[in-house]
Amino acid sequence: MSGGIADLHSWFAEHNGVVGLSRAQTFGLSRSAVYRMAERGELKLLQPGVFQSTQWPTGELQLMTAACVRNPHAAIGFLTAAKTWSFRSLRKDRLLHVVVPHGSSPGLHGVVVHRTRRIDPVDLVLRDDGIRVTSPSRTLLDVADAVGDIAAASILEQLINDGRGTFATHASTLARLCHAQRPGTATMARIISSRPKWSKALQSALEAQVLAEIRRQGLPEPEIQCSLDLPGGGRIRFDFAWPQWRLALEVDHPFWHAGGEQSHLDKRRDRQVATLGWQTIRVTDLDVASGLEAAIAELASLLGDRLIVAP
Repeated sequence: MSGGIADLHSWFAEHNGVVGLSRAQTFGLSRSAVYRMAERGELKLLQPGVFQSTQWPTGELQLMTAACVRNPHAAIGFLTAAKTWSFRSLRKDRLLHVVVPHGSSPGLHGVVVHRTRRIDPVDLVLRDDGIRVTSPSRTLLDVADAVGDIAAASILEQLINDGRGTFATHASTLARLCHAQRPGTATMARIISSRPKWSKALQSALEAQVLAEIRRQGLPEPEIQCSLDLPGGGRIRFDFAWPQWRLALEVDHPFWHAGGEQSHLDKRRDRQVATLGWQTIRVTDLDVASGLEAAIAELASLLGDRLIVAP
C-alpha cells in the first residue's frame, strides 16, 4: 500500500471512514485520483467534495462527519445533537439537524439547516473524530420547545446528575442566549425559574414527571434526594420528602423495584422510617402512565392532614 493510500486509511480509521477532497490531497492524492477511486467503487460521495470509504457502512456517524467536513462553520445540533448526547425522553427523529451561523451558505445536501444569530465557542464541542456538536447546555436550550416542559425539565435533571453542567451552567446559557423571539427561551425560563437553585438533581424521567405534577397541583416544594439517618445506624435517601411534616415520596422505577426481594427491602425500609414518625408514599411507573394526577392528589390529602396535626 502506497504512502498516500496508507495515510488515507489511517485517516479513515479515526474519522468514521470519511475524508474531504482537500484533506486527501494532503496525502499526495490528486483530485483525479480521488475521483477515479470513486468511479471504481472504493469511495462514495456523501457531500460535495466529501467522500466515504465503501469499506465502512453509511450510518449517522458518517453523515454527521461529512456535514462537518463539508462546512467548517456547521455543527450538529438540535435533535441530532440531543440524541448524540443521549438525552432522555426524546421523540424519534430520523433527520440530520445542523446549526450554521446566519449569513453563511450551508452548502449541504440532505440535512435540516437551522440558522442561528449567535453561537459562541463555549456552545461547541469538537470531537476527536472531527464532528462538531453543540454543547449539552446549548442543545437543551435549542430543543426545549420541541420536547416540551416536562421532557426538558427531565433532561435538565439528567445533565446535572451526570455532571454535564451545574444548575448555574444551564441558567447562564439561558441568560446569555435568551431573546423574546428565540425558540426555547420561554420553555427554559419556566423550567429554570421553577427549580430551586439548591435542589439536587432528579435521577430519572419518572421523577421529573412526578415533580412536575407536584408543582402543578401547588403542593409545597419537596426536598429532592433527602437523606435520613436511621436509629440503628445507616442512612437512607428519599426521592422526595417534606421533612417538617415527616412525609416521603418514593418513585419506584420498574427496573430497580421489580421482584419480591426488592419489594421486601422497600417494606422493611418503610417500617424503619415509620419508627421515626415518617410516612412513605410510593408511586410507580403505572401510576405515572395511568393516573398520576390522582396519585399526587392523594399525596396532597395526606400532606394536608399532616399540616393540620403538625405542632
